[in-house]
Amino acid sequence: MKYFTNNPLERQMMRPPTYRPKPDPVPPVPQSHPCYGCKRRNESASCVLPCYRGVERLPPR
Repeated sequence: MKYFTNNPLERQMMRPPTYRPKPDPVPPVPQSHPCYGCKRRNESASCVLPCYRGVERLPPR
């Protein structure tokens, strides 16, 4: 393949990206933990409180 410039960064950009291994999965939480059964548990490395599960819904107007 012919390059447009003599810049070495152009060749580097043409290479496919290097893939990183996936991080280890988060260990499951016990049933007594507030995040047990939460679908958002695996989105971050730790539990973030206050959680949306603890917020009360507003009554309809």
